Amino acid sequence: MPSFQTDNLTLALASAIVLVLVISFKLRPSPPQAHPFLLGRQSVAAQTRLPDESAVYTNSGSSGARPAVRPEKNVCSLKDVLESSLTCLEGGERGTWIKGGERLADVIKALRAGLLTKLGAGPGKVAVSIEDPTDALLVALALATSPLKPVVVAPGSALPDAADITAIVHSSTKFVAARGASANPDATILILGGEGDLAADAQDLLAMGKTLVAGGEAPEAVAAEPSDVALTIISDGIPLELTHLNLTSALVSWLAIFPASPQSTKPTIKDTLVSFHHPSTPYGFGLALFGVFTSASLSFPPLPAEPTFEDVEAVFANRSSPSATLVFAPSSLLVQPLYTLILQKMLGDSSFIIRHARDGKLRLLREGSVSKQTIWDSLLFKGIRQDLTLHMLRAVFFDGPVEQSKLETFRCALGVPTVSLLSHTFLLAPLSAGNLWDVQRLPPPGTTALTGKEKAHVGPPATNVEIKLRGDEEEIATGRMRGEILLRSPLLPHPTSLPSSLLYIDRLLPQLPPYPGTSASEEDNSSKWLRTGIKAEMGTEGTLWLSS
Repeated sequence: MPSFQTDNLTLALASAIVLVLVISFKLRPSPPQAHPFLLGRQSVAAQTRLPDESAVYTNSGSSGARPAVRPEKNVCSLKDVLESSLTCLEGGERGTWIKGGERLADVIKALRAGLLTKLGAGPGKVAVSIEDPTDALLVALALATSPLKPVVVAPGSALPDAADITAIVHSSTKFVAARGASANPDATILILGGEGDLAADAQDLLAMGKTLVAGGEAPEAVAAEPSDVALTIISDGIPLELTHLNLTSALVSWLAIFPASPQSTKPTIKDTLVSFHHPSTPYGFGLALFGVFTSASLSFPPLPAEPTFEDVEAVFANRSSPSATLVFAPSSLLVQPLYTLILQKMLGDSSFIIRHARDGKLRLLREGSVSKQTIWDSLLFKGIRQDLTLHMLRAVFFDGPVEQSKLETFRCALGVPTVSLLSHTFLLAPLSAGNLWDVQRLPPPGTTALTGKEKAHVGPPATNVEIKLRGDEEEIATGRMRGEILLRSPLLPHPTSLPSSLLYIDRLLPQLPPYPGTSASEEDNSSKWLRTGIKAEMGTEGTLWLSS
């Protein structure tokens, strides 16, 4: 029987065939992570509209039904959120009280006891004007679950001048402004930071509270109804009385941003949420509360008003805090320095590798897939992520529109979804949010070709948000749905607590009377919409494109 023999040419040919098959397997695109039908119909329009308005749009994820206002059946108030949270405050020493690694719920309980001992346990309002994000969040949560109610002042807003302010908690840099904020001369003053006896008293609050907790003398969190006001935030000079229902509705909206398919993306205790939004703003507070609800670790790194790429690199390279997995930032703050930083890291490699790695990742994006497990990542992008300490990153969320070319650079280099959101100064959650797996590059409405500088859309209306566009009647009749965004949502305070100048009322629509035989008054009118002042256009795919 003849023996099997091979020569060198046969072995070389077989090796070449195997190599080609392996490379083809490595380079083949994965299936799209979001079905094209879903990306082409991201919002649902109502059947009717007024002549100078678009139809009412809602998120298609709710299929036209009214979403829930609670993330879970047993979560009805801020107290329920804190009791179920396992969030830790990691990242080393921060603010007045945090040394690194403390469980947030334990800190809140001790701090609440210390604050009530210092400020008094009776009902009243406490003005809170704190620069450090961690301190601001802790004080707001501690007071919101106590008989005292915080009046939180967002950065850039003025402190309230009201006689019912019984105490003021503020940073040392805002001492003069805070002392003149209250018409009550007997208001208790608590200073965070700086020097002196009052600052020392603030540092001792947590130790005092821990002693009370250990002795069983600490007051428990106050039970509340969903309609009760949890806290007031002064945003753009407007006091927003936010109820527990507003807070739980915001959690539902945030959760809807993270799809469960093709795999669950909801934050967990393993995640580190890095926020560049100050928690004294409604949007920043809602985001921080979402992190608390999901038990993710929270971090609020500081950045200057106009950061350089060196500033951004220093933030992410901080070895005292765990690697970021979810990053939330204003597009005006982080996009340009992060983009420059990525380009700086790429310059050290061969131009041949850079060009082919970028082209390879772009081909994957055109197939609807974003990944960090490709051959191009092994050649180039994995090393960049290691240098930036972003190897654990899962997603990046920018508040505001971003140039589509820069979004593609982030998706290629970071290998994770990069999403544009749209916030509003009155909302605890996004007004609109893009699909996590939407990596399309589309021309804006009214154009047919891309020039390279177009900004991306900011997604469809978020869950628990209804919008419509009020503009020119003739233009809307031609099918161009653009104009000012009008907003209606359980994320907003009750319309009666908002200035009437910011409201728009549908007087043309028939209203059901509150009682048989009577007519509805304007105060009972449920068709009150918030005028956002934001100009936008609804695209054919159901997403909002901001007008330049």
